[in-house]
Amino acid sequence: MTHQEIITQLSQISPQDALHSFTSESVLKAIVQRLGPDALYLTPEDIQLAMEEVKAAIEHHLDERDYIDMGLDAWELSREIQS
Repeated sequence: MTHQEIITQLSQISPQDALHSFTSESVLKAIVQRLGPDALYLTPEDIQLAMEEVKAAIEHHLDERDYIDMGLDAWELSREIQS
């Protein structure tokens, strides 16, 4: 059985929800924390550029494999302790 076939089979018993996400509201909160009331003077173009820059930074710097590996390491330890 290939990895993809195993993944397909496991997907049928596992929820398909996102585990974490960054939302536009998260970015807007960060902008307001930085700028305070001055954030009210931002243009739609300013906000769009901020969203694009945050997205680019996340895509460039976030290696989800590291976090998945850390989580699975902890999961394996807890499985070993339980058995």
